[in-house]
Amino acid sequence: MIWFLVLFGSPLTGAAAPGDDAPGKQTDAPVTTYTIAVLAFRDLDSTQAQWQATADYLSDRIASAEFRIRALDFTDLGRAVQAADVDFVLTNTGHYVRLEAEQGITRLSTLITWAEGQPIREFGGTILVPAGREDLQDLTDLRGQRLLAVQEDSFGGWLAGAHTLEQAGLDPFRDLAAVTFTGMPHRNVIDRLLAGEADAGLVRTGIFEELKREGVIEPGALRVLAPREHADFPLAHSTRLYPEWPFSRMEHTPDAIAEAVTIALLSMTPDEPAARDGGYHGWSAPLSYGTVHSLLETLGRPPYDRGATMDLRTLWETYPEILFAALAGLLLLTGFALLHYRRLNQRLQREVVQRRDAESRLRAHKADLAYQAEHDPLTGLPNRLLLVAQLSAAMEQASRERSRVAVLFVDLDRFKTINDSLGHAVGDDLLQILGERLKARFEARVVARIGGDEFIAVLDDADAQPAIENRTRELLELIAEPFAVGGWRDLQVGASIGIALFPDHASSAAELITQADAAMYEAKDAGRNTFRFYTRSMTHAANQRLETENRLRRAIANRELEVFYQPQVATVSGRITGVEALIRWRDPERGLISPAAFIPVAEETGLIADLGIYVLHEACQQAVAWDRDGLPPLTMSVNLSTRQIADPGLLYELREVLQESSLPPYRLMLEITESALMQHADTAQDTLQQIKHLGVALAIDDFGTGYSSLAYLKEFAIDTLKIDRTFVGALPADRNDAELTITIINMAHNLGLNVLAEGVETEAQRAFLAAHACDAWQGYLCSRPVPADELATRLRQTTAAPAASHEEHGA
Repeated sequence: MIWFLVLFGSPLTGAAAPGDDAPGKQTDAPVTTYTIAVLAFRDLDSTQAQWQATADYLSDRIASAEFRIRALDFTDLGRAVQAADVDFVLTNTGHYVRLEAEQGITRLSTLITWAEGQPIREFGGTILVPAGREDLQDLTDLRGQRLLAVQEDSFGGWLAGAHTLEQAGLDPFRDLAAVTFTGMPHRNVIDRLLAGEADAGLVRTGIFEELKREGVIEPGALRVLAPREHADFPLAHSTRLYPEWPFSRMEHTPDAIAEAVTIALLSMTPDEPAARDGGYHGWSAPLSYGTVHSLLETLGRPPYDRGATMDLRTLWETYPEILFAALAGLLLLTGFALLHYRRLNQRLQREVVQRRDAESRLRAHKADLAYQAEHDPLTGLPNRLLLVAQLSAAMEQASRERSRVAVLFVDLDRFKTINDSLGHAVGDDLLQILGERLKARFEARVVARIGGDEFIAVLDDADAQPAIENRTRELLELIAEPFAVGGWRDLQVGASIGIALFPDHASSAAELITQADAAMYEAKDAGRNTFRFYTRSMTHAANQRLETENRLRRAIANRELEVFYQPQVATVSGRITGVEALIRWRDPERGLISPAAFIPVAEETGLIADLGIYVLHEACQQAVAWDRDGLPPLTMSVNLSTRQIADPGLLYELREVLQESSLPPYRLMLEITESALMQHADTAQDTLQQIKHLGVALAIDDFGTGYSSLAYLKEFAIDTLKIDRTFVGALPADRNDAELTITIINMAHNLGLNVLAEGVETEAQRAFLAAHACDAWQGYLCSRPVPADELATRLRQTTAAPAASHEEHGA
């Protein structure tokens, strides 16, 4: 597919038209309206819809301007450009070169498209032949064959291929049996080639892969003739590659709006609606179009048309009077030229000075744009684009010198906590300080920020592993130094670092970064604030983690998650008085998946918040459903994740759940792990107090494994302590665990708290807890977590036959 994009400007000195006010803009300020005219080879409505998000993006980013989409055909576009109604132009490379020569437009940026899941800046042509044509193996085999192409002005669909054929020694119009132009879209070429109307077809790169995905081209029906290999270009091609479409300005376009539009385009990220709806990745600093000039000059295409030549001898013999008239006219013009020479010379001198000044300002402007395109705007460090270039250069040098390159992938530990608790402004200040610290004090080939709290350092001067380890420890110590931000004088953060080596682990920059990323996750799993070197097994682990994440997202969307319930038994009566709601995942292919396999992934990706809300809704609805069935009223315990505690929308969700389910608040108990409570101690107090005001009970889960204090237990108004299973497992034989358990029970009772023990699996454990006045327990001795209907059956049985022994109440 090919688009031409033109921005028409209609300056307005007054306010915008009614209904045209952009969100967040002052309607009483002068606004200039720019109409974005798009020339597409599809219908006008789809063109309008495709580029609307781009107009919205520019309107949002540029306060003094509004942008609207207007679809035009080729004829109308040509008239608009010729009449100088155009302010900006986005067109294919061949068209740009022509307009540059004829209209004096200047390129500002170059389009970056998406292909096979990665950004690309180049394109070319693909020559396709039927897969069964064994006689067609090389470009020269096309001699005497029939070729289909899109149209004579199509760069990828004709010009690139025509140039390639000429380089192979073939004149398309003399050596081929026929060249037929199908007209747009490119699919016309494919359809007619599949119908047997020609021997070969020429289309733009990407069309072959796109139509295969859509099922238009069946597997094995067509193949690429004389395919070329090009590093980091994922699409099949038979021609050389040329830079993608340039975004350009007309000579009369004001500098201010040209600069604003350029900065807005270069600042666009791939997740912007404009990029997604437009089907592209973003924009880069303008590329060189010298190869396009060379191609058009070779083919004699505009602006390098080969005009007709005249033989002077023939002209003299045939029309001598014409030559005499021409000479007389030349003498007359020379006289006029001499008369006006001085005035003309003075004017030219002024224009030269003005031109030099304009070129100087333009060079400075382009240098600034190039810098912005390659650097992170917050820290001033190189971004991913410049990082990959520098890393590739380091790898090439290391390959020649037979040395090593180390990639250190840095991820700050628990940086999200700082953003959530202290605000994003404080987080940005911290990142800026860290960026300055790394630039000034850490020696590396390049240190880059690639997004969020992720940094990458490239070392090309440390071949031995011990030296790399020492440099990594130096980096960890540098990051751990206190930060003075947000009113804090000694705010500290740690980091997890993954290390990948060239040539040990990878041969490309992208793969090396991916492997260092995988090693970083291993460092986080190892306890954070440490580092790990990449190993082959990490790739498998990273793939498994990614597959689990993707499957979990589908499971949430397809409602493949279930809530199981584990009974909680009152120690004195032996009756089930409550249940703990636990998430379970029943995958259609793999069956019931252990929580240990997906809960860490959910916490890491943020999906744990969705799971938590789902469990809360289901559990409260289920408790009320059991009440309607006449079962004994139970306390429903639901776990809160760390992300939920920090979520300002938690109280709203909680009120909504209680209102929708009609569950009395006192029968809901929210469980918070000791470590999560301490992690958010400064910010969670107000949230937990408001939860208590709703009448909801609070419990500390896994008590004894963290570092909470008695002061916190009183401060947060906790109702229940849950003794972690690590203390219960060795009871009553292990003396230390027995003494710790007794201490916890006594301490809790002295504070007026209830105590529930987890992980009870033997009668001896239950008896020990009962002997020391533990209020309740849960564990496999009573029941594993089970589905709601199975627990309901159990409750009916225990209600019908009151327990007289431990076996009767479910031991």
